[in-house]
Amino acid sequence: MRVVKTVAAVGTAALLVLGGGAAAGAAAGLPQGFLLYEAKAEGPKKSWETWKIDDSLRTPLTLNPCHVERPWDGRRSAARSITYVAETDLLNEQVVVYRSERAARAAMAGLRSQLKRCAKTGKGYDAATYRWKGVGIGDEALRAGGSYFESRFRYVAARHGRAVIVYGEDGNFTSKLANRHFRGLERDARKMAAKVCDLPGVC
Repeated sequence: MRVVKTVAAVGTAALLVLGGGAAAGAAAGLPQGFLLYEAKAEGPKKSWETWKIDDSLRTPLTLNPCHVERPWDGRRSAARSITYVAETDLLNEQVVVYRSERAARAAMAGLRSQLKRCAKTGKGYDAATYRWKGVGIGDEALRAGGSYFESRFRYVAARHGRAVIVYGEDGNFTSKLANRHFRGLERDARKMAAKVCDLPGVC
């Protein structure tokens, strides 16, 4: 099932956005089955599980500390996002390919700017706090933790060439964003950072 869904920062995880084409500036969709969790999303589901796949270019990046409703990062050429929701688990995967490496760099710079600007927002039920640090994946990457009123969420966002990749999941983390809490997300991000280079013109 393919649906259009705007993924909020709270209650979503691991989205990857990928976009690209045979040449910079050419629009092209992602191949069927390209994302790591796509086969599971398309396969049999338990009664308590929900998988959704979204190919909209208008879906914001999953790591969305300022809670914007529309993408602030422009010049996308392809995108796919996967959201998994169960009784106690949330997972998102997103790949976005941009029309140029410059646009992809700008997307990552904008993400870091949002993390600084919205590092601490709201009060009470609406309170949210973000921490982040750099990590060695692809051309540039970061890990981030979001603390909300009754939950915590972990993210890894990476850029390789013209592609920006975001993975996220619910779960605890330390104030120093210890490696052990991000191991699975970073493993997936590294796999996808290598995989996007199979797309023409992305790397």
